[in-house]
Amino acid sequence: MDQEALAAVEKSARRQNALIVFEDESGVSLLPSVRATWAPRGQTPVLRHRFVWKRLSIASALVYERDGSDARLAFELRPGASNTETLIEYLTFLHELEADRARACRPKSPTRRPR
Repeated sequence: MDQEALAAVEKSARRQNALIVFEDESGVSLLPSVRATWAPRGQTPVLRHRFVWKRLSIASALVYERDGSDARLAFELRPGASNTETLIEYLTFLHELEADRARACRPKSPTRRPR
């Protein structure tokens, strides 16, 4: 977020007596990484692993008071992959946690894609 956009959000938060919330979600996996390996000369190396790796989804939010006097971190860990339903559950939890004063501010940039 650039300074001008952040200033507009802060002004709006003060007017509405709201909190400023930056939320993001991510996932981690125990999927084995592919690296250089060895094999006898003339044979292609074969990587073997079981296809039963665990996944964990993480949703977190930085919650700021409208005047910048206080900041809190709220997060949730869930087994498996996240989806729209689990994100809505987390945002509902966050909304209840902040007693109806939460204002979600999400970046307007496109979703990051892995390379």
